[in-house]
Amino acid sequence: MKGKILDYNLQEGEGIISADNGERYNFTNKNWKSSIHPSSNQTVDFTPDATQAIDIYVIDSKNAYTHTTVIQSQQTSGLAITSMIFGILGFLSSWWLLAIPSIIAIITGHIARSSIKNSQDRMDGDGFALVGLILGYLIILAYVAIVFIFVGVIGAASMY
Repeated sequence: MKGKILDYNLQEGEGIISADNGERYNFTNKNWKSSIHPSSNQTVDFTPDATQAIDIYVIDSKNAYTHTTVIQSQQTSGLAITSMIFGILGFLSSWWLLAIPSIIAIITGHIARSSIKNSQDRMDGDGFALVGLILGYLIILAYVAIVFIFVGVIGAASMY
């Protein structure tokens, strides 16, 4: 027998078919035989069994509602990782590398955060870039503080 799906509840897996003879038949997912998911207004062929429709197949799929999921993987920004690595290196290197790793961490961190923001969720790694920026700025701040303290000590010592 042929009919049209009047309603289908995806959460409950149940629906109603209006047959060509005017009768209505209930159906469940277990009676669905087509690879296309059920949706309203699909033309189907089925076997009536009292008030139930069984062995249901889609005839006309032009109105079929198909579930399409697009999975888009996010790529971690290489610049964000570079920023974090140089931030850690600047933190651990002390005076022997001066502030070079921290400067690299700051520059790559800002570029990475900007490109991540403009990537429309295709790129990830904002946390890595943020860690690199924080460590980079902390080390630069420490260098500046040490220079001011050093200049103050030399200035105070030269007064005597």
